[in-house]
Amino acid sequence: MVSPELLRRYPFFVSLNDDQLKAIAMIAEEKTYPKDTILIKENTTATRLALLLEGDVDLIFSGGGEGAITNALVGSIAPGEVYGVSSLIEPYKFISSARATVPVKVIEVDGMALRALMELDQKLGYTMMRNIAAAVLERLKYTQVELAAARA
Repeated sequence: MVSPELLRRYPFFVSLNDDQLKAIAMIAEEKTYPKDTILIKENTTATRLALLLEGDVDLIFSGGGEGAITNALVGSIAPGEVYGVSSLIEPYKFISSARATVPVKVIEVDGMALRALMELDQKLGYTMMRNIAAAVLERLKYTQVELAAARA
């Protein structure tokens, strides 16, 4: 469990009410990981949503298959941003890996428990999915810029 007040400090959670913050805090843990830790692994079941508190995280895509680019950098996560958004989007599989580039501190929220809360409290569900959509759109913009730069 983490403090609801800790969650409230971050834009991803700021629009939630006290009861919603308390419910999420109950299913969340604060953790630290050393540099080069693989925090989530591509093509595995997405079990948690994470908020980066300190450090930096790279998103890496392999894609697999013949001719695939191995370990391509497809984004980065800065403090205050979330990763593991696939834990809230079917089919609940991570589409990239995340690696700590320095020691990191994160809050990890149990994905299945969060989905259950979102089913019970539809306002919470709407707010969380709106915030997830914004995070995904931001990553898409990053990818577009990278793709445009690669083609230039």
